[in-house]
Amino acid sequence: MPKLSRDRVNQLARLLVDEMTRARAVNLLKDRDAVRQSIVHALGDELKREEEREQRVRLRILAMKKPPLQQTREYETLFRQLMEEEYAHDGLTI
Repeated sequence: MPKLSRDRVNQLARLLVDEMTRARAVNLLKDRDAVRQSIVHALGDELKREEEREQRVRLRILAMKKPPLQQTREYETLFRQLMEEEYAHDGLTI
């Protein structure tokens, strides 16, 4: 998965705050910058958890007796399957 730069995370957070303030169903209880910073923090935490999941999957594949070669269809399929297991373990679904 490609890494998101700090600038891109900030841009996404600004876009989310903009959309939330446009929606009449959302009332911000704090100022826009505080909400944006909270979103940036939450996105950063989730990106870190995603990296940790990917690392656990890579280690599981390397620990196999005959792991598939990287950048093959077999590897990608196995990686995706093991990632789904990691999400399920964390109580998430894809």
